[in-house]
Amino acid sequence: MTDPNQVSPEMRVLLGMFALYWRMDEALCKQDIITGLGRVECNLLLQLDCPRRMGELAKRLLLVPSSVTMAADRLEQDGLAQRVRDAGDRRAFQLQLTEKGRVLRDALEKRAEHAFREICGLNEDDIQQFAVLSDKLQKKFLGFANRCPGKEK
Repeated sequence: MTDPNQVSPEMRVLLGMFALYWRMDEALCKQDIITGLGRVECNLLLQLDCPRRMGELAKRLLLVPSSVTMAADRLEQDGLAQRVRDAGDRRAFQLQLTEKGRVLRDALEKRAEHAFREICGLNEDDIQQFAVLSDKLQKKFLGFANRCPGKEK
């Protein structure tokens, strides 16, 4: 193993984030709860903690809008989500979960949290610190797309 003192803090963070991402991705792909759904659909489910516009979802997922549209179509076909008019702009639509979708998302979220704890091995204080830093990163990267209407912090 490389001496941490010889690797910059930035590279240590990047390597740790990559390792965490790949381990979490592997763990979530093995979940039997999401059988039949692809990686994009599962990630989209996790992003739908509140109704969101398709463009916001594309930004959050770092995907082109057409990929999000295809995933949203699949969630709709499976009865997990539906498009509804945006109350703030009647010309636009938002994607929101159905009751079936909320149940699946809640189960997926619980399994993801459990997998995260097992994979990272961090204690409660470390997880809280990591969450604060992750919130800062999300705010910087996602800005407006990170907020749920009516749930501003």
